[in-house]
Amino acid sequence: MNNDRNNKEDYVEINEEDVEILGEDGIYRKYGVYKKYQNKNSMKLRYWIPFILAIIYTLSPIDLIPDRIPVGKLDDILLLAITFYYGLKKANFSYNPIINTIIKNMILSITITGFIIMIIIYFLAVLI
Repeated sequence: MNNDRNNKEDYVEINEEDVEILGEDGIYRKYGVYKKYQNKNSMKLRYWIPFILAIIYTLSPIDLIPDRIPVGKLDDILLLAITFYYGLKKANFSYNPIINTIIKNMILSITITGFIIMIIIYFLAVLI
C-alpha cells in the first residue's frame, strides 16, 4: 500500500504573504501583519512603566523642585505629561492602523487639553 500522506507531490508550498488569518476582532489579515502585532502586544506593558514611575514620583514626598515654591507642581505635571505621551505613542490599541491612529489622536488631544487645564488651574490657584 502506498501511503498518500507522505507523498510530497500532494503538498503545495504557500508563500507567507498569501496566508490570511482571522483576528480576534473578526478581520482577516495577512500572516505577517498578524505575527508582527502578536509580538508587539506581549511587550505593550513595558512602555507604560515610565508613566507608572512618574505617578509614584508625583505622589512621593521627594521632589526635584519642592512643592512649596509656586512652580513646584509644574515638574510633576510635565513629567506625567511626557511619560503619558511616550506610553501612548508606543501603545497599539487596534490591529487596524487607521483606527489605531484615530484612537491615539483622540486620547492625545484630550490629554493635552487636560494638562493645559491643570496648568491653568494651578497658576490661578497660585495667583489668588
